[in-house]
Amino acid sequence: MGLAASQARLLTITSRKSDCEYASMAFSHEKIALARDMNIVSAEYQDALNQTKLVYDFYGKGDTTTDLTYGLLMTPSELNNYMPTPVTDPSGRVVLDSKLVAAARAAGIPQEGLGCTPSSDIRDRFIDGLISSGLITKTVGENVKGVQYNPTMGIGTQDIITTYTESITFDEFIDKYLDETTVDLSGLLYDAGGSHYYLGKKENGKWSGRRWNETATGTENEGSNPPTESEMHKLSIKEILDGNYAIYGIGWDSDKIKGKDELGGLNCLIDKVGSCSYWDTLFETLSSVIDTNDTYTLAALDYAMQQTQQRVVSLGIGTTLDTSNAAYRKKSSSSQDSNVNAQVRDMNDNYVGYVFLQNKKGLNHEGYNNGYAINLTNITKAFYTYFAEYMQGFATTDLKVSNLRSASTFVTDPAERRNFSFNILSEADTTGNNMLIAGFYDALFNQIATKGWVENENVTNKEYMQTMLKNGCMFLSSLADDDYYYMSNYATNSYIKEVTDEEGIALAEAKYQREKAKINSKENIVDMKMKNLDTEINALTTEYETVKSVITNGIKTGFNRYEA
Repeated sequence: MGLAASQARLLTITSRKSDCEYASMAFSHEKIALARDMNIVSAEYQDALNQTKLVYDFYGKGDTTTDLTYGLLMTPSELNNYMPTPVTDPSGRVVLDSKLVAAARAAGIPQEGLGCTPSSDIRDRFIDGLISSGLITKTVGENVKGVQYNPTMGIGTQDIITTYTESITFDEFIDKYLDETTVDLSGLLYDAGGSHYYLGKKENGKWSGRRWNETATGTENEGSNPPTESEMHKLSIKEILDGNYAIYGIGWDSDKIKGKDELGGLNCLIDKVGSCSYWDTLFETLSSVIDTNDTYTLAALDYAMQQTQQRVVSLGIGTTLDTSNAAYRKKSSSSQDSNVNAQVRDMNDNYVGYVFLQNKKGLNHEGYNNGYAINLTNITKAFYTYFAEYMQGFATTDLKVSNLRSASTFVTDPAERRNFSFNILSEADTTGNNMLIAGFYDALFNQIATKGWVENENVTNKEYMQTMLKNGCMFLSSLADDDYYYMSNYATNSYIKEVTDEEGIALAEAKYQREKAKINSKENIVDMKMKNLDTEINALTTEYETVKSVITNGIKTGFNRYEA
């Protein structure tokens, strides 16, 4: 039994010794891994000793405390002189965070950009997007939208627009501006004995008119109780809109024969009315108060002028009169000039554009005349309606200009003039930072619209953005002396400096010491465990030899007994 017990003990010792040796080998590998970790920590620390950061030193005082961040570049402040410095990708697109992306999408700007500066309406939608994203307050946003949009900010100029745009209804526009704008229409009136043209006003179903003698020596009245000269010839545009005014009359062919081509004959009234300064007055009165820097608004104004002039001039100038663009044309049932005159007078207020009434005896019958009339009130209403149509969009507007007054819906009609509104210019309030903030967002908006954008949510992380700039994965778009933005490396920006990151180095050193202490602590524990295992292995080895000796002696004693 003694020999069997010793044999079992020997096996136990052998197994435990193997376990200890395996554990010792594992601890040895762990110690190698700790040494490797220590090498990594040491290498990181050595790299950190050369660590740099990008700082923004706008005032050039050697300030190294203001770190370069996305918010500093893309938010208006005194530090950036209220001019953005957009971060761009290598293709020049502006890098936007998620909030600015939402604003760009709200404005309808695709990622490839628009290639040009759009209308003030799109810019205002961009500002609304900034409000919705929480980048600016509603108060700031409304102040920015109030300042006239500058489509050249950062694209050839840094000039700050000093005018506000304010929304105004057409009713308010008429009372504020058109009541003060007076036009003298006496130059359109003519009396050569045969040819005579009236400026008439219809009240209570009756027309009263006045014509002006060629030599300005006298007047001839038509109708009863005609208005005085000052009342008839000089009118405000508001009076014309609120009343029912027309120019009408007849032109004798013989007046042309007398050498008065510009006044008499077939084209005299059409040409005089079509080329008069009244239409320029309409254009200038409206253009003087709207935002003509807005290309869309300016296009609406040009459209209104073109469409109006097409309705007040003949298509042909010369001996042959082309009246195909007349709002109404027919042959008169009479050859008497008074009858033709009365007919064309009585029918003009039903039409938008000029009315041509051919004399019964023919277009070129010498000694007889043809009637012509244009309702100034209707065509003036049409001018403003064309403008409003364009501004509202042809696909959505309810306004319409037709040859018939009854088929037209004018913006000057009572209901429409209260509902339609547009932006006019007024002097800006230059107090505070409203103008500067508006200029900042105009410049940023223009860059996004013309260059396009790309989304990167990580760009607001300071370390990430600075690393991307240092590695050449991102660039800065800076305003040059010619007031245009150009993409360049951060190192060329005079306000940005790369300095030793003392704070980063201190943090790296603290991290190094902390990691080093952890590794040393782990090594000490491993060393202690390995020392304990070595002690146990030595004891097991001694016991192993002892038990082995006991077994050997027991076997020898047994064999000796049998030999005896």
